[in-house]
Amino acid sequence: MIQLRKPNVIPVNDHIWLLDDHHEATCYVVAGTKQAAVIDTSIGLCNIREVAESLTFLPLICINTHGHGDHMGGNWSFDKAYMNLADLPLAEEWINSQEVQEAMKQFEISYPPFEHVEDGHIFDLGGIELEVIYLPGHTAGEIVLLDRRDRILFSGDGIVQHLWLQLDESLPVRTQIQSMERMLPLRNTFDTVLNGHIQTPYGAELFDTLLEALKDLEAGNTAGDIDYEWLGNVSKAHPYQPEDRRIVYKEK
Repeated sequence: MIQLRKPNVIPVNDHIWLLDDHHEATCYVVAGTKQAAVIDTSIGLCNIREVAESLTFLPLICINTHGHGDHMGGNWSFDKAYMNLADLPLAEEWINSQEVQEAMKQFEISYPPFEHVEDGHIFDLGGIELEVIYLPGHTAGEIVLLDRRDRILFSGDGIVQHLWLQLDESLPVRTQIQSMERMLPLRNTFDTVLNGHIQTPYGAELFDTLLEALKDLEAGNTAGDIDYEWLGNVSKAHPYQPEDRRIVYKEK
């Protein structure tokens, strides 16, 4: 196995670790008593499996919250990855890109097959269960994972400070609202949000303020919206409080 660079490992508690890959992407290791889950694998420049094995001796499973390359780029160190297959075309587009194909040849690596996970699926880690919640919006196959024991929601790019809905593959604002409203009966089951682009846990108020801001955006209250630069492009963004938070969206 190759070693390129290592993420910063930040303990969340005695059985959950946050892996910050140079502030470019964040993934997690969650250890039960029978097995451990690796949630997302960053952009592919870290051997995420090797890092996880340094934290736990338990058998590992790999779960991707969605099909973007900064969340499944490190899958090459695993034999299989779980993902909602609505995002399979997205993941395959990234894997088949010239840059990734050249890296695969250079480092003699390959990407494992994906196994579909549906809404309601339970990953039993032993003492800890991760419940799959389908949350289409950022992408068609976005999922989040609920750990009721620790009262943590692992939210990928589905519930984040800067929510990207401007991408070609992103779904309408209304779809994101519907996805989050479907989660409202579960709102009192988590106190913490761990998403794919943080270095420290967020409180569950992130869910509340994001949903309120999405409804504000849908209502057309866009007078205070701003330009948002991303990857050489410029889109409109809807700011919301507290802190520096944005919903980036497609203009009609």
